[in-house]
Amino acid sequence: MPAAAIVALAVVIVAGLAAGPVFFAQATSSPAPTAASSAEPTVIAANVTATATPSPTTPPTSTPLSSPTPTSNPLTPLPTWQMTGYVWPLVNAKITLPFGPSNWGEFVVNGKLFHDGVDMATQCGDKVYAAHDGVVLVASQHYADFIGWNGDLTAYKTLFDEHNWWGTNPVIIVIDDGDGYRSIYAHEWSVKVKPGQVVKAGQVIGIEGDSGHASGCHVHFGLFNPLETATFALEPSEAARLKLPATETARINPLLVLPYRNDLAEMRALRPTEAAAWASAHPSSPPAP
Repeated sequence: MPAAAIVALAVVIVAGLAAGPVFFAQATSSPAPTAASSAEPTVIAANVTATATPSPTTPPTSTPLSSPTPTSNPLTPLPTWQMTGYVWPLVNAKITLPFGPSNWGEFVVNGKLFHDGVDMATQCGDKVYAAHDGVVLVASQHYADFIGWNGDLTAYKTLFDEHNWWGTNPVIIVIDDGDGYRSIYAHEWSVKVKPGQVVKAGQVIGIEGDSGHASGCHVHFGLFNPLETATFALEPSEAARLKLPATETARINPLLVLPYRNDLAEMRALRPTEAAAWASAHPSSPPAP
């Protein structure tokens, strides 16, 4: 699940084709996950890999958690320059698929395939961190109520129940960041948090993996405001096949709010003022690749 640094957030309304319910990404092959340290919290969900079909878990019987009261007016998404307190979900991650136009994207913006998040990777088994303080809304393969679909999900859930397809979904963690936005962490190998849990930025919430339809271990990281009115449209044949709603709430580019890294070409292009300041402060450093 789809410019220079800006002082006001603008999200493009799209129509026509869009993505399916899974997150595809290009990622380099990585070694098998290592066992979690005994000092880490107990894993809440069973490990899931892309090469084996996991046993389905029981869908939640309770209604989705309400988001906590945000620290700002939720009717108006914060400008990205006001979205403070974010950290990287993976340490020193490589960007394997950026936000925006891409042949690997699952949405269509202005007639082009579009990827609605940032795919980042280190290696299988690495720790995944909460990008912001917040409250966990879901941490499982039953995430559809929390990722911004606009419409009734009853038919989709019935279809997956009938065909026992839940085990084919990626494991996803969704956190309410308390600033009007939700952060999405997809393709976890396992999770270390549970719904309702309060987390801090930098806290371990999961293990990097390739659950669902992924070509390698990575984290698909997304950000959206549930009350945003702009939408991304789901490709019609996928909507019919999976009985999903026609649209999801539009996302923003996470690289606008994550801490600046000069080693990433995507960030240098997106935030030229910070790139220039970094170059000025490091005159003896070689030019960025």
